[in-house]
Amino acid sequence: MRILSYFLLILSLFFFSEQSFAQMQHSHGQKFIEAKQPFPSVDIKITKDTKEGYNLQIISKNFKFVPEKINKANTSNEGHAHLYINGKKNRIYSEWYHISKDQLSQPLNQIRVTLNSNDHSEYVVSSRPIEAIGVIKLD
Repeated sequence: MRILSYFLLILSLFFFSEQSFAQMQHSHGQKFIEAKQPFPSVDIKITKDTKEGYNLQIISKNFKFVPEKINKANTSNEGHAHLYINGKKNRIYSEWYHISKDQLSQPLNQIRVTLNSNDHSEYVVSSRPIEAIGVIKLD
């Protein structure tokens, strides 16, 4: 009985933390837009720079970077990317970005890239973000 009580306590804490995270996302005004077929996809490749920091390559399919259309009307499956380094957002207008060591504040740094429309809405497929996630481990 005691084990069951602990299990239910842990399960309820997980449920409420997940619910709080979803509410937090919506309270910050994050907008989403369903991508159209053929659905875009994104992957990332992170390589250590020979001088300093890391180079990030964003590998997208069925998506077009159009920095000249930022803040203009949306057109399906085009826009820009958002790069989150430990949650801090940067806009990306092409497939390459240099991450300086100054941007990396943790021993393990989460790198998240999302595809976004011209109005900054995050593209989703069936309500799931089109994203790629990686980690940079500092030496």
